[in-house]
Amino acid sequence: MFSAEEKKMEKLYESLDLLKSMYQIARVVDPVFKKVLEYKIGFLDHEDNHCYDFWQKGELCENCISMKAYNENDIFIKMEYLQGKIYMITAVPLNIENRKLVLEMLKDITGSIVVSELGNENNIELENYIKQLNELAIKDSLTGIFNRRYINERLPAEMIKSGVAQEPLSIIMADIDHFKKVNDNFGHTAGDHILKEFALLLEKNIRSGKDWVARYGGEEFLVCLTDTSKDVAKQVAERMRKATEEKVFEYAGINLKITASFGVCTAEGNPDLSFEGFLQSADKNLYTAKKTGRNRVIA
Repeated sequence: MFSAEEKKMEKLYESLDLLKSMYQIARVVDPVFKKVLEYKIGFLDHEDNHCYDFWQKGELCENCISMKAYNENDIFIKMEYLQGKIYMITAVPLNIENRKLVLEMLKDITGSIVVSELGNENNIELENYIKQLNELAIKDSLTGIFNRRYINERLPAEMIKSGVAQEPLSIIMADIDHFKKVNDNFGHTAGDHILKEFALLLEKNIRSGKDWVARYGGEEFLVCLTDTSKDVAKQVAERMRKATEEKVFEYAGINLKITASFGVCTAEGNPDLSFEGFLQSADKNLYTAKKTGRNRVIA
């Protein structure tokens, strides 16, 4: 006898056969582990391939709408470009066997879309246009670095990746000290300038292609350091702190000086550490840095 959940799974995978007559690909994915799931009698199992392998980039998708559907429990749609074809991807959140999963449906819409507004039908131009649209979803409009949505989508994947590889993963939460005084004394445009310059400073102190920086919110930023121990992460944060303290921020003929506080947390050998717990630990250390005098690093 099949249980209610097993019948639900069987019905879902029967529905996939119908969907495959309407879409080029219809599949169930685990967006956290980045795996496609196949139905075996009575249970779901990970296939060997990753969900992002289809796009032939050899890396995680930066604008993962399946992770967005997973996080926000809503349906999302985006477009992607591959080998001269435009695909529409629809991500639908599911709950099977008390597991949060996502139904992905990919449809080739190349022949049914009009892109004359681009002013250039060249395939490279079209690919760049779609890439720019997708980047808007994960980039902070003010600073140009990644945004909070990117943190929510990428950091859980980084945690799993580092756990499988048995490598340490560190994050740094950074907050500009007394930022409100900058806005109050010099105006919000001056504050915006400081935020952009501070984001650049953080990016200059990480490894290109391995680490990344995102704006967490307001004057708070997150730095993700892959394969980085606690001691090394603390050194990176101290380098950032010192660079901030020594830098003269020039704006409209005014020389501004600021400091920043940093909280460091490392996920290493702790399989029970959750995404939320990881962020909270770094934020707690940042709070301690702020409460004990600011302009310091706590790890």
